[in-house]
Amino acid sequence: MMFGVIVCPQCNHVKSVNLSSMTTKCIHCGKTLQIKKLKIFYETESQEKLRKAIGLLNAEFQKKNETFKKVLNDENKAKRKAFE
Repeated sequence: MMFGVIVCPQCNHVKSVNLSSMTTKCIHCGKTLQIKKLKIFYETESQEKLRKAIGLLNAEFQKKNETFKKVLNDENKAKRKAFE
């Protein structure tokens, strides 16, 4: 199953969608969105990559992208050290 990351054009809420669906509803503002008319910012089959993409896009909208990337990088370093 392929998932995509979209942004609601009405309220700028970032969310994931199943790309095989025709529509989705924004949980933030309630608007029904036609997926084929939206820009797909990222596509993946991986739930983990989907969550990270949503986090990065949210951080970009909030102008905290560099801070968020640093946190992710620090988490990955900690995980790598746990396996050493």
